[in-house]
Amino acid sequence: MKAYSLRISFAGLIVLAVSAWASPIPSGPVRIQGVVRDSTSRPVVGAELHIEAKDGSGFYRIAHTNANGVYAVNNLPSTDYEVTLFVSGSIKATIRNAKTFVDKPTQLDFKLKGQYASNQIRKHTHMVYVPAETGSNLGGHWVEVDDNTDIAAAVAGANDLSRTGNATLRAVQNQVTVPKPAGENVLTSK
Repeated sequence: MKAYSLRISFAGLIVLAVSAWASPIPSGPVRIQGVVRDSTSRPVVGAELHIEAKDGSGFYRIAHTNANGVYAVNNLPSTDYEVTLFVSGSIKATIRNAKTFVDKPTQLDFKLKGQYASNQIRKHTHMVYVPAETGSNLGGHWVEVDDNTDIAAAVAGANDLSRTGNATLRAVQNQVTVPKPAGENVLTSK
């Protein structure tokens, strides 16, 4: 009797395994799409969306928004996803458990607080070390310099005579030739 019930159990196990193996697993064309907008409903251009499968498969895609703030990713495996939104390199939003459907696209729209629109001009700056002035007891310091400004303002400060030595100032006032190091212009008298 034991052998008979063991055979029936084994046959049932085989039938279950074959039916599970033969059943279709949904892996069809899944699509995640959406729009990214700021608080004034303007599209956010160039936002980056990281789409990662939650099933442990390691599936990962990156999408970017177009000029209308729209993004779309096609032909994804049918599973749940974590979608992370990056704007200007920083995380702005995360959807941890986005459900997908085989028969219709998954719509994930983002509306951000603040303005992140592409028409904002980003300020490009860098830091420059300014050494201490001669005769000053203060040390040098760092100054932030804007890369987008006109250099005419910087050049105008270079011609400030109050920063030159006394001998150079006397020579200019007396209109005599001032010797300069090699490669620089020489001030001559009229």
